[in-house]
Amino acid sequence: PEAGTRSHARGVSGASEPAAHEMDDDELHASMSLREAVEAFAVSRDVRFAPKPGREAEGLRVWSFGTVSVTIDAPKQIVRAHVDGRWAPVSLEQLLEMHKKKERANSKTF
Repeated sequence: PEAGTRSHARGVSGASEPAAHEMDDDELHASMSLREAVEAFAVSRDVRFAPKPGREAEGLRVWSFGTVSVTIDAPKQIVRAHVDGRWAPVSLEQLLEMHKKKERANSKTF
């Protein structure tokens, strides 16, 4: 074999080091909680995501995702948005669209 292909030429600590801190996106997302994933999505879309102090719905903390109130049911892996007086399951893309629609409606002046 060529000299460059020998793995035993590297030190013991050098051989195991890279694998310890390299994670691909799938592994990173798998290690995130649902709340962390929602928060990362909000940050990536420049949308404010924060808890609403003292607010609960169906025993879950209420968060604001921009202009939309949401709950995060981690055990069931469901995000629900407050829509038309009820809590409805939504995808992150639906949630983003709801925020944008509500934000546009709120910004109109008559």
